[in-house]
Amino acid sequence: MTQELERDLAPSPDDSDDSQHGPIAQLLIAWSPLSVILVAYAVAGWISAPLEEGDGAATNRLGFGVHVDGPPSVDAGFFGAVPTVWLQERLVDGSPHWYDAIAALVYVTHFVSIPIVTAVAWFWLRDRFKAWLGALLVFTVLGVSGYVVYPAVPPWLASEQGDIGTVDRISDIGWQWLHLDWVGTLTASGQGESNPVAAMPSLHAGAAMLVALFLWPVASTLWRFVLAAYALAMGVTLVYTGEHYVVDVLVGWLVAVAAVAAGAVLRRRRERRAGASGIRHATGRDPRHPVG
Repeated sequence: MTQELERDLAPSPDDSDDSQHGPIAQLLIAWSPLSVILVAYAVAGWISAPLEEGDGAATNRLGFGVHVDGPPSVDAGFFGAVPTVWLQERLVDGSPHWYDAIAALVYVTHFVSIPIVTAVAWFWLRDRFKAWLGALLVFTVLGVSGYVVYPAVPPWLASEQGDIGTVDRISDIGWQWLHLDWVGTLTASGQGESNPVAAMPSLHAGAAMLVALFLWPVASTLWRFVLAAYALAMGVTLVYTGEHYVVDVLVGWLVAVAAVAAGAVLRRRRERRAGASGIRHATGRDPRHPVG
């Protein structure tokens, strides 16, 4: 797989010459690889479709059954209680609050963070653009594979089924506090179309960590603080709003670490290959083979 990724992400003769394209065309070019993510999610959704009826005895199209008790047991074993249940018992009273508004804003950034960072890498971090794409591809493959081989219900669904304490899905109610109910309606509508057993790992948490890790080397001290706060805020938001367990978040972060590491390896190999190519052009010999 590594060799295939290197070949796919190898620099093309047109990489450094985009003068013939305007900024909008360049942006569309930069975003085009993101279609792979949509395809991957669609395939995972098709595989998981038999589980969407909520039948605990059902399996997905590859024969993997849904997991209900594992993630909350891990959380309860570590914290002494399921953190989502604990938080909602103390903070949810049927009315939206300022912290619900913050949670709603943090949650919705998931849907724009990847396109924004892709655009930033294309226009301002071009030498790292393909490392970003490599990391994003690895992240998507690992995350979607997790959905397929370990389908798991989120806290809100486990609560509906009576498997854990009372948990409401409240990632959209903060828009009421902001008097932007229509945004909350759109969010809830989109959630209704999503795969309900795609909780492990949390790609919402993983994507936030992926963004933070990728931008970390080029960020100032202030922006590093913002990036770290963002990744942490996303994790807390997902747990509080009933979208994920803590263990889902942690595994999502691990997937992001693995993906960024893979992207860094690909970038170093590309740089070495580019250096070797330069030596060949300058000296007429292959640096991999000794002289004489």
